[in-house]
Amino acid sequence: MKALMIRCLARSACTLLLTVCASVPSRGQDQPVAPGYGEVARRLETLIQAQMADKQIPAISIALVDGQGTVWARGFGYANLTDSVPASAETIYRVGSVSKLFTDIAIMQLVERGELNLDAPLTRYLPRFALLKASGRPLTLRQLMSHRAGLVREPPIGNYFDAAEPTLAATVESLAHTEPVYPPGAHFKYSNAGIAVAGYVLEQLRRRPFAEYLKSSMLDPMQLTSSAFRQTAVVKQRLAEARMWTVHGPAFPAPTFQLGMAPAGSMYSTVTDLARFASVLLAHGRTANGARMLASATLDSMWTPQFAKPGARYGNGLGFFISDFNGQRRVGHAGAIYGFATELAVLPESHLAVAVAATKDVANVVTQRIANAALQLMLWQRDNQPLPALVDHYAAPTPAKARALAGRYAKGTAVVQLVHHGDRLFLDQARDVVRTELRAAGDTFISDDALSYGLRVLPIDSTRLLLGRDTFVRVADTKPLPARNEFESLIGEYGW
Repeated sequence: MKALMIRCLARSACTLLLTVCASVPSRGQDQPVAPGYGEVARRLETLIQAQMADKQIPAISIALVDGQGTVWARGFGYANLTDSVPASAETIYRVGSVSKLFTDIAIMQLVERGELNLDAPLTRYLPRFALLKASGRPLTLRQLMSHRAGLVREPPIGNYFDAAEPTLAATVESLAHTEPVYPPGAHFKYSNAGIAVAGYVLEQLRRRPFAEYLKSSMLDPMQLTSSAFRQTAVVKQRLAEARMWTVHGPAFPAPTFQLGMAPAGSMYSTVTDLARFASVLLAHGRTANGARMLASATLDSMWTPQFAKPGARYGNGLGFFISDFNGQRRVGHAGAIYGFATELAVLPESHLAVAVAATKDVANVVTQRIANAALQLMLWQRDNQPLPALVDHYAAPTPAKARALAGRYAKGTAVVQLVHHGDRLFLDQARDVVRTELRAAGDTFISDDALSYGLRVLPIDSTRLLLGRDTFVRVADTKPLPARNEFESLIGEYGW
C-alpha cells in the first residue's frame, strides 16, 4: 500500500529548502526515557537527527510502547519554523490513513453488538447505495474494510485533491457516478473511497456526524484528548506546520483543507495519543482504566488476512496491514497527507509498539525506517543483545563516476534511466513516478532519499548493471525532439 500511496502522491511532493536543526530540545512536553531504555533512546536520537538533517525534515516525533506503558516519547526539530516553536511528543500532526484503524474499529464495535453484519449487503445500511449491483455480487463492509470492494481509489467529490471540503454524504453520493475497477471481492484495490463509505454507515446508523461519533465511541474512552477528526481549538493551537517539496527545489506551505472522505484520512493526533491507542491494542482491546473497547477475539479477526489462502499469516486484514517482522506479526498502518508522514507499528506477540510522525510530504520511507529500527532495538534490548549503530555513511558518487554511469538501461521491456546532476546520481524507473537518489557504498549504489531506501544498483561493467536481482544492459539513450518554442514557458513542476 505504501508504495502505491507514494507513487500516487509523489507528483505533489517537494524538496524542502530549509536548514533544520534536528537536535533542538523541546519545551518540557516530552516523556523521559524509562529505565532500561536509555541506550535504545540514544541510538534512535542519533538516527532521527541524521535523517532530519539529511532529508531536510523540519520535525519528527516518536513514542515507544512496551506493554501497557509509553517508555519514551520525544519531539525533534521545529513544529513551527516561523515562530521557532520546538516539536515535542505533544505536537499534533495530521496522521492520514492511520485514521482508517479508528473508523474500522468503530465499525467492529457495532458488529460485536449485533448492529452491523460485515457480510450483509451494504444496501441493508445504505439503501440508496446501489453501486456495483450490476456485477451480480453484493458489496459488503468486509470488502470495504479490507480494500476488496473494487471501488475507485478516490471519490469524485471529497477526494485527496478536492479543496472544497464537501460533506461526507456528498462524498459518498458522488460514487454513484463511478464504475467499479473490479467486481467486489475479486482483487485487492486500495481505496480511500471505500473507507469513506464505511464511515458513512456509522454516520447514518447513529444519526450523528462522523467526527462527533468517533469522539464519543473511540477517542474519549481511550482518553485521546489531543486527537480529533476535525479541527478543534486544541488542534489549531498545537498543529505542526508542514511544507511541500519539489524535486527541483521550490517549496511551499502544505494545503490545510479538510478531506470530504474524513473516515479515511482526516484524523489529527500526537505520537503519545497513538501510543495510548497502541497500548489498548496490546491489551487485547482494553483501556488503561479497564474499559473494554473491543473483544480480544474481534481484534484477532481484524489481524487475520482477509480473502486470503488458508493458513496465510500476512496480508491485509480488517483495517490493519499485517506483515512479517523477523518472523513475527507486525500490524499497523501508515499515513500520508499533505506535508505529513506517519507510521504506527505494533508487534502483538512481543507487546511492543512505536508511533512516528514527521512534517515532510510523503516521507513514509523515513518514518517506517525509524519505526522498524525502534522495534528492532527494543527486541535486542529485551534479549540483552548488543545494540548496533543505525546511521549509514553513504557518500555521493564522484562526478566522473556519475557521468560514466548515466544513461539508459533495459531488460526486455523494462527500462531504467540513470541521471546525473553534478555529483548526484538518480534512478528513474518507467513504472514509477518518483526519482530516486543513489548513493555510493563501495562499488554498490543504494537508494537513499525521502521516498526510497535500500534498493541496490551494482554496476557490472561499462554496459551492464544489476538492479536488485535483474541485469540491465545499456541501450541507446534516445531523446525526443526539443519542445516547440510555444511550450518552453510551460516546462516545470506543478503543485497540487
